[in-house]
Amino acid sequence: MKLWNKFKEFLNIPPREGAEFKDLAVFIRSLSVIFLFYFVLTSVALFATTYYLISLLEFLCCGLFLMVFVYTYRNRTNFAMNCFGAVIVAAPTILALVTGWKTNFQWCLIVEILVLYFSLEIDKTTKHRLFQVISVDFIVLAILTHVFPNNLELPYGWAIYFHAVSGLFYVLVIHVIAFFYSNKFNVAEENLRDINERLREMASTDALTGLTNRRVMHEELTLLAYNHERDNTPFVIAIADIDFFKHINDTYGHEAGDHVLKQISLIFKETMSGKGKIARWGGEEFLFVFENATGNQATGILDNMRKQIEHTTFDFKDNHIKVTLTVGIEDYSRISGVEATVSKADAKLYQGKTEGRNRVVY
Repeated sequence: MKLWNKFKEFLNIPPREGAEFKDLAVFIRSLSVIFLFYFVLTSVALFATTYYLISLLEFLCCGLFLMVFVYTYRNRTNFAMNCFGAVIVAAPTILALVTGWKTNFQWCLIVEILVLYFSLEIDKTTKHRLFQVISVDFIVLAILTHVFPNNLELPYGWAIYFHAVSGLFYVLVIHVIAFFYSNKFNVAEENLRDINERLREMASTDALTGLTNRRVMHEELTLLAYNHERDNTPFVIAIADIDFFKHINDTYGHEAGDHVLKQISLIFKETMSGKGKIARWGGEEFLFVFENATGNQATGILDNMRKQIEHTTFDFKDNHIKVTLTVGIEDYSRISGVEATVSKADAKLYQGKTEGRNRVVY
């Protein structure tokens, strides 16, 4: 087991300088090892049964696969890929012509078709053309090996050995190709899922504060209104505004203003955890939604939050910034609807502004 793990680690070493795709390099290495052993083991049967020339040809192929294997570690993966493709087209073609159709060497051409489509470096047009060439080669081989049969005759025991090795070889090759293709597909699918998730987050989240944005909150309010119509579930809408926020930007700079928005948003999140939703409504305005709650309950929670903010110092560089918050609260009414309820909460917010700010109005 330890030896096998070390071998896998060796196969997974990235190409030198890391300039080429690791998965392609490991893919070619894995197949090269399997092909190497296949030709070594079948050449043993041929050598033992005095087919010395064919056995020598297979040993030459082994040397080529070894060369391909080494090149993947030397930042020459694309070159190794091309060499690998050339060998598993030329060698099976020659061996099938010399030994006949029944030895199954010709099926290596199918392997090359599968390998061909693994590389992202080869454009689709080239892949299609090479596919056509390999297909023609395969058809010509099928015709020639049957019109001019040159079947290899092996003793019964060696024939069983030869075909057992061939069968095991093709099973392993298909397994390796399927494994790498499925990994490639799974990685691509996972990346796509991550990208889609990030896009959804970007579309639903305010970039500065990390709070829900206005568009998503509109959808949330529509859903709450539907639930209210269906089973009379109450909810409360509140709008909060940071007092004299423009003064903060003018005095300390916009970076300081952004810092305050981010820090105060953390307090909002903590306050609303398990109680409802919070969104950045625009600029320094925030909208709170308390689900299954009354206005009095929301007033108590938001007034405690207002006091916490009043006694918090927001430090930015060498500046110690103090802020206050004014909040307007309104119970949702099915008669008024969402927009009118938001407008009433907004009106109460501005009532609080005119009455001196730093207060919750319900």
